[in-house]
Amino acid sequence: PTLPPTRPPAEDAPRHIPENPPPVNLGPPVAKYGFYMHVFNSPAAVIFQVRQIKKFFPDSPIYIMSDGGSNFTKLCQAEGCMFRLCPPANDRWHPWPFAHRLYDAAIALNVQYVIMLEPDNTIHNVITREPKADAGGLPVKQRTFGAREWIEQLAQKRKPGFKWTNEMMSGGLAGGAYFRTEAILDAFSDEVVANFDWNYLAERCSKEVFSSDFAMQYLLASRAWTIEPWEDAAQMDKDKDVPLTGAPDSAFRHYCSCYPGGKPTYNLNVEKADRGLFEGPYAKYNVKDPACQMCFYPKKYEKDWGSRECTNRYDHHYSQKLLDTHFRDGRYPQIR
Repeated sequence: PTLPPTRPPAEDAPRHIPENPPPVNLGPPVAKYGFYMHVFNSPAAVIFQVRQIKKFFPDSPIYIMSDGGSNFTKLCQAEGCMFRLCPPANDRWHPWPFAHRLYDAAIALNVQYVIMLEPDNTIHNVITREPKADAGGLPVKQRTFGAREWIEQLAQKRKPGFKWTNEMMSGGLAGGAYFRTEAILDAFSDEVVANFDWNYLAERCSKEVFSSDFAMQYLLASRAWTIEPWEDAAQMDKDKDVPLTGAPDSAFRHYCSCYPGGKPTYNLNVEKADRGLFEGPYAKYNVKDPACQMCFYPKKYEKDWGSRECTNRYDHHYSQKLLDTHFRDGRYPQIR
């Protein structure tokens, strides 16, 4: 499968950021579910996961995005998936590239629902619990988020009376989460992400709001999309067989670092016959701080990698108050 063209480059973008994203007409969806694999390295886990998807969901398209890590082009040539290698951005902590990459995947997949997977997820069944919301994920009991009233005010501009309920907040949007494509194309668009006041939110709450599973909750709720805890995604903890949350017969499992024996797919080794299915990571993508937080600067990204491919076409800036709060010595982290 061929990848669709990316959004126009930053230099062609207007200075004014529209309030709403442009309409996108993808035509009829090619399948009910499609899979977005957010990866870095772990080739044995990635290869295994692609084949598990094909086993349980043979008619579902697969899109793999590598955040500056291994190149899985040859795997996708062999298995019939789509692959994009993006420059490193530690996007798990930076919503501008993270949302853009998921948006690109949704366009390429053209399905009703996108299932996001990470290499440590395992697949055990077909989906037996149909999605009931616009997004859903791991049940996280009794979790709530700050700035509820502000988010509800934003949402009610689009849907009067919308409430960001405790139940919605308990949907963990990590690996194994699902998203309605229409919700992705709205809430994760460059325009919506760029217009969202991340500085206000982080100053009021904490820098944790930049983490992808938190950021997606805020973006979706601010646009009045619904979220649910989904029993077909289970969180495995210290018990090897019984999930901490989610159904025992769930389709997808997500693992804590405390899982006995370690995360199962990270214990896999690449089979000899599969060694030609990936390359890298490449030296050109070596960075000094690959796990840094609050270290994404769009103009530096463009300078480092030659374009804004795989990230938001609009600028953003961390507020000085936020920088001073978290980096009192004035040394701001840089990914490269």
